[in-house]
Amino acid sequence: MTATPETPATSAPAETPETSAPRPLVRWRGPVLIGALVLLGALLVAVLATPTRTGAMRPDSASPDGAMALARVLEGQGVRVEPVTDLDAATAAPGRTVLVAAPERMSTRQRDALAASGADLVLVRPDEATLAALAPGVRAEPIELPEPVDPACALPAALRAGPVDLEGGAYTLDPTVPPGAQRCYPTGSPTGAASLVELGVHGRTVTVVGDATPFTNDVLDERGNAALTLGLLGAHPDLLWYLPVPPPAEPGQERGASELLPPGWVWGPVQLLVAGLAVALWRGRRLGPVVTEDLPVVVPAGETVRGRARLYRRAGARDRAAEALRSDVRRDLATRLGVPRGAGVGPLVDAAAGRTGWPPAAVGALLAGPPPPDDPSLVALAGDLDRLGDAVR
Repeated sequence: MTATPETPATSAPAETPETSAPRPLVRWRGPVLIGALVLLGALLVAVLATPTRTGAMRPDSASPDGAMALARVLEGQGVRVEPVTDLDAATAAPGRTVLVAAPERMSTRQRDALAASGADLVLVRPDEATLAALAPGVRAEPIELPEPVDPACALPAALRAGPVDLEGGAYTLDPTVPPGAQRCYPTGSPTGAASLVELGVHGRTVTVVGDATPFTNDVLDERGNAALTLGLLGAHPDLLWYLPVPPPAEPGQERGASELLPPGWVWGPVQLLVAGLAVALWRGRRLGPVVTEDLPVVVPAGETVRGRARLYRRAGARDRAAEALRSDVRRDLATRLGVPRGAGVGPLVDAAAGRTGWPPAAVGALLAGPPPPDDPSLVALAGDLDRLGDAVR
């Protein structure tokens, strides 16, 4: 009987230099896509991180972060609320209360004018410069605030209010502060920080509040927020609601373009720089595009299988040979029976036994049994696996 020679597999035609060379568009597609994604992420971070202050703490704003409800309640109790954007020492005279809703917006001249006035001050989340000018001896404490707690102080407005929504900032007092200063709503820290501080400065009362939340429309009717804010702002018949608008810069005090940008935009160039370094490292570690070459000898598939089988037989690797047979059959059965590949052998055994009617124990021994002890057992295993595949098909 004459064996029919196997037909060698035809090799793919060699690519020409024009077709094998990577096109510029394909080569730069990855870095351009990464850069675009990073830029989009930087824009989203900048937009989401920059706080919108269109109606924040404004007495004429009905938005959740506005304070129209508080202003209306104060007016109903006989307090005249006057929104202002600039103040001088004469306007902020004694016998009035000045609520500074955005202390960080004040210029140096505006802070100095307010320091020279005699009105009582309520500072909402002041910055370091405002604390130094208007509340000397009060320092911001960078700690995490707890849930609302009792006031734990003798301030009448805090005692009437009880727990309120103060979770924004905390403050401590220097030893140089005269006795009589009140620290309300303590945070429990060893430094004695509190969310509300009231002290006397040059014959007037200065109150530092660590959070604007109790003043807003959203939570004014919750806990003791209304009682606290009305007690702080309703001590005098006139309330100046101060929303500072910085005046034009004086000569020599002009701010640069970087100071006018929102804080979130700083992260955009930083992220682009990090992405550029990552792309440079990624491209620098590559060895270049894959070059296809013609094989010197085309080996038929059947000869490759026989050669590997001889190697297994010479090494006595019946366990590897059996595992190769079982792995191929498991992959074929999983595809035919619709069993996910990551499901394991158990579901595959149950599905094959249900399809063929074979005992599950026999199917499990075929698909995941011990290695065959000798060559005849390996041949018998191969035949049984073929019959199992035929039965499933």
